[in-house]
Amino acid sequence: MRLAGILIAALSGWLLCSCATPPSERPLVLVHVMPWFESKPVSGHWGWHWTMGKTDADHSELATHQRPTLGAYDSSDPAVIATQVALMKASGVDGAIIDWNGQDGFADYEMIHRNTGLLIAELKKAGLKFAVCVEDNPGHRFMQAKQFTRDQAVAKVAASFSWVDQHWLNDPAYVRLSGRPVLFLFGPQFLSEAEWSGIRTELKSDPLTFALPHLSRRPGIDGAFAWVPVSQGKAVTTETWTKELSDLYARETKDRRLFAAVTFPGYRDFYAQAGVGKSYGSIDYREGLTFSESFDQALKSGAPIVQVATWNDYGEGTGIEPTLARGTRDLEVILRRLRPGADPAELKKILEKHKK
Repeated sequence: MRLAGILIAALSGWLLCSCATPPSERPLVLVHVMPWFESKPVSGHWGWHWTMGKTDADHSELATHQRPTLGAYDSSDPAVIATQVALMKASGVDGAIIDWNGQDGFADYEMIHRNTGLLIAELKKAGLKFAVCVEDNPGHRFMQAKQFTRDQAVAKVAASFSWVDQHWLNDPAYVRLSGRPVLFLFGPQFLSEAEWSGIRTELKSDPLTFALPHLSRRPGIDGAFAWVPVSQGKAVTTETWTKELSDLYARETKDRRLFAAVTFPGYRDFYAQAGVGKSYGSIDYREGLTFSESFDQALKSGAPIVQVATWNDYGEGTGIEPTLARGTRDLEVILRRLRPGADPAELKKILEKHKK
């Protein structure tokens, strides 16, 4: 614990003197973070997101094709959080969009909620912004577990949005556009148009709401956020995803709608290998070209926000967090664009401090 405290103090000191340039004529760049990893050394057990209930993490078998440089970490570990935020700050991004399921419900929701609070505190200490992406899919889980009726499940999901509205959307560090907080909704996949509209009218902070593109024209949703364009379990070519995103950006611009562009390193999930479901498909990483090209496309799209999808979704292989095979390659792509002239060695020094 003493070493962890020294590490956190050292990283905090580095964060205070970081010279990342704030956005001026460029969009906000935010990384999408999953705060849902549990490790046996910290939490007493291996969480689903490292094992998918199938692999043997005790023998170094993880449910991912990529192994993080930080090891099979715990998202509640203060030293890990400090290192992640230091890497974000050093790369030049403006903050994080945190994937969130609600403040309680299933056991992992409470853990994710707790870890989200820890991450937000560290982001704020570093002078970075935060936003949340609320999942409405818990409504399906509540009903499948026969815990609630439809009306009760909707009320439970509505309570999550109300909690966000009361506790986070008015925070000075929360992401805003034109003075209004930006609320991402991964869906709406459970809520009907009428159910979502009823929830939206109760949000007192009057957020700008962004949803998945094919669901973003519903009442009560202001814009779309692009996501990794996998499709029906197929291998998606560079030409296909480039055109799909180009068409989306052009359509939203033509219709004068707000949107968030996306950048991603590639896609290769572990679901089929773990036997927990079908693969959503794949997008070739192309030795870093997919990330650099999608990033440049996003920066030129005219979107006020570029979302990096993702920081650390190891189950789907979309993370840009340093891995043993890739190192800091993807973070260096961001660094060259957002902090031109900065030394990439800064990133490696942060990782070295974590190892100590």
